[in-house]
Amino acid sequence: MQQIPAVYKELFDRFSAGPGVLRAAMAGVSQGVVSQRAPGQDWSIRDHVVHLADAELVRAVRVRFIIAEEVPLLPAWDEGEWKRRLQYLWRDVDGAIAQFELTRWSTAELVAYAGKAAWERQGRSGEELVSVRDLVERGVGHIDDHVAQIAEARAALGGA
Repeated sequence: MQQIPAVYKELFDRFSAGPGVLRAAMAGVSQGVVSQRAPGQDWSIRDHVVHLADAELVRAVRVRFIIAEEVPLLPAWDEGEWKRRLQYLWRDVDGAIAQFELTRWSTAELVAYAGKAAWERQGRSGEELVSVRDLVERGVGHIDDHVAQIAEARAALGGA
């Protein structure tokens, strides 16, 4: 089995740590504030968590398409429509966290043994070519961005 190329080890470790980062951000969140929106915000804490879970599903599918096919067309998605049509308002936060964890774990397991060539393979997203490395990097940034937004919402809503 191949192992994570040394050049990607730090990135891989940060990607793999994502579920722990999310769990830490949600530790002690009051159920009373999970569905509330902070003043001036369009998303609740629940919305952020469910979005992270759904975005991770999309990322997992994209990674698999890139590794398995030659320059595949990657599925696009509209996060606002997903939030509305997939009923984020009613989705279970703990279930979404578990979904995020399992999906992230399965993608990390896949790329851990895929080898350097797989990390550099690309798919097409609109006019842009996107590599597995790009998707892993974006996954790290995505969790960091939403965890910061969750922290801001908690502070604004007093949701400790």
